[in-house]
Amino acid sequence: MEVHVIKGFIQSLYLIEYEDKLLLLDSGTIVDVQVVKNFIENELKRPFLDLKLVVVTHAHPDHSGGAMEYKRLGVMVVGSALSNDWYKGLRGLVTYFIDILLTYLVFFKTHKKKRFQNIFFSRFVDYDFTLSDEDPLPGFPDWKVVSAPGHTASDLSLYHQGTQRIYVADNLIFTRRGIISPYPVNFPKQYKESLRKYLELDIETFLLAHYGERVISKGELTSFIDDSNFKRVTHTNSLFKILTSLLRFYR
Repeated sequence: MEVHVIKGFIQSLYLIEYEDKLLLLDSGTIVDVQVVKNFIENELKRPFLDLKLVVVTHAHPDHSGGAMEYKRLGVMVVGSALSNDWYKGLRGLVTYFIDILLTYLVFFKTHKKKRFQNIFFSRFVDYDFTLSDEDPLPGFPDWKVVSAPGHTASDLSLYHQGTQRIYVADNLIFTRRGIISPYPVNFPKQYKESLRKYLELDIETFLLAHYGERVISKGELTSFIDDSNFKRVTHTNSLFKILTSLLRFYR
């Protein structure tokens, strides 16, 4: 098994290569589908449909945005059934547009080349299979699902015991200041409990969507959990502050 890290729109994408098949941890945005396809065909020199499974960990543009495009191309897509509640109804529609706006703002802040790309995507994913806590991934039984809500209501992490790796998507963010929690944290109590789940597993390496593969010791993670005062941070109570700080970047 080999782990390939592909630079996505604003996140790292992890393509897991086996001799006879490929696994993608999160779909990325809709524009990342072609990036992954090019990598498989041009870098790995393999047929695109060697990609047998795409796992969606939660409903955000940089994690579920490309899911339905993969389905259209004939790739199996799986995730939590609860993730389809995230953009449901009027409130969900507003959340959808805010999430897209924030994705664009992060992109324009972190990229010198600011060419506009259309990242609008289907709000709902027609999953081939839905996943629950401790499920093995279909066709990839060496990977196990770890339910880890908090960032959203239905975040999944993906654990590979054989290599002591876990993909935590946005549940941990790495910056020059070290580990920080994601934005938003909708359910702080659940988020803290999810982080404590990682301490119970034999983990050597964390695969982070932002930014890259990191070795985080149990001591470091314990300190982060114990020293952090996790509060509910949502679009409702913090969007104005975030937009103000991001817009200041362009003055």
